[in-house]
Amino acid sequence: MYRSLLICVIVFLAGLSASGRDSLSIRKVSHDVTLAASSGYNLPSHGYYRGYNPSKRPIYLNSSLHIEYGVGFGPHTRLGALYPGVVQGVGLSCLTFYSHDLMGTPAFAYVFQKGRIYDLTPDLGLDYKWNLGGSYGWKKSGMIGSSANIYVNVGLVLTWDITRHLSLQFGPEFTHCSNGDTRYPNGGANLLNLRVGVTGHMGRSMEEPDRNVINEYESELRSAGFSDRMSYDLVLCGGWRAGKVTSGTYALINEPFPFVAVNFAPMYRLDRHFSVGASLDLIADRSSGIYAVVLDESKKNVLDYKLPPLSRQLAAGISVRADITMPIFTIGVGAGGFVLGNHSTLSGLYTTFCLKAFVTECLFLNVSYRLSSRNYTHNMMYGIGWRFGRP
Repeated sequence: MYRSLLICVIVFLAGLSASGRDSLSIRKVSHDVTLAASSGYNLPSHGYYRGYNPSKRPIYLNSSLHIEYGVGFGPHTRLGALYPGVVQGVGLSCLTFYSHDLMGTPAFAYVFQKGRIYDLTPDLGLDYKWNLGGSYGWKKSGMIGSSANIYVNVGLVLTWDITRHLSLQFGPEFTHCSNGDTRYPNGGANLLNLRVGVTGHMGRSMEEPDRNVINEYESELRSAGFSDRMSYDLVLCGGWRAGKVTSGTYALINEPFPFVAVNFAPMYRLDRHFSVGASLDLIADRSSGIYAVVLDESKKNVLDYKLPPLSRQLAAGISVRADITMPIFTIGVGAGGFVLGNHSTLSGLYTTFCLKAFVTECLFLNVSYRLSSRNYTHNMMYGIGWRFGRP
């Protein structure tokens, strides 16, 4: 838990530093403190929630409390003018399933970002919000194999500005918690909740974004040639996951196997928010293609397992990518397929989701998740990247 909090704070502070000294002038930065509560329904994706657990009782409800600190950029700064109303920060929360003996009472540390989608009235608007972080304190069980899990949350928020210094929030949110197959079992948790909160604002300006900054950026973009709109992201990342015997018999192996991936993505900037491109994806996965040594062929009892040669655990894929750019963070999605791969776990189609946190204008931290169409989870990946060309 403390490690997750430390990582979130480091990423947040490094990202703020990368935003430029001008934007971080005390007069040009607003500070938000939010208290919120969330409650709702546990989607019964596993029989454990429906009562197939040691206590023989269903687990359908959950509640959580949150405290968050965020920073926004003023309307006369470059980031504040180009991305008005966007706030990013760090948060802590605690979750209860009202079944501590079965689920534990996990605590969370995360980074978040929220921003305006549409102004409904001068004082009421529709916002988006996402959280990404880690959690600790889960009860190990027949559904959850680790006490630490990844935390992902997305939601829509109705925000009512009561005054310049106070606002109320209300809206639906979806939460997913999982260990990414680093340990088995990995049933995870999927929560559908309603969230209410109150935010105090310090130093917030209600002025309109500086049109001169916007016009200057749009003029530069219109006059830019094709090569001037291009950037090239090179990412080195990796991770680990538990093994799975998939040849001859079937078994789960609660032992971590490493994997490494390299991605190279040329991206074309459409406007201040969106970029599109393609990516060459290379991976070496020591958890793929594991096969069993069987003691009794009639009963299929697994005596041991062996790893195939590394040459059978290499793959290359090509994917199309789309990035959404905001201050500090860039959210990316991709879809593609393996064109080279010698095993079923490294073949077929895949989908990629990633979050880039820029430490400088070119250096960024990368967290990504890849899912395969063949139902083989490709785990969380953590790494570092460098952006060549346009920052």
